[in-house]
Amino acid sequence: MAYSLAADVKVILHIAVEDLTFDAEVEACIASADALVDGLLKKLGLTVPASVPQLVEDASCYFAAWLFRHRRDPEAAEVFWAEAHKFLDAYVEGEEEIAFKVGSSA
Repeated sequence: MAYSLAADVKVILHIAVEDLTFDAEVEACIASADALVDGLLKKLGLTVPASVPQLVEDASCYFAAWLFRHRRDPEAAEVFWAEAHKFLDAYVEGEEEIAFKVGSSA
């Protein structure tokens, strides 16, 4: 299951949800974005739970938007990269806080 929806990525990219022209490309970008999220989290010993947290969903959307835009205008795409990392960093920080509380509650 994908971490985000094409409709949400299209909103970020200012593509009308009804416009199906780019759906296949957006879906492919989501698959790559999710793999990127998994890879970044794996380096930290984390995984995405079955119920995808909002911060991970948002990171997936922005990474997918970055991939889509990067093909057309690499410089303009960087804002999406930065936003994706903000969401993913916030998720990681939250998970680290939970691990710290659980580990230190003895």
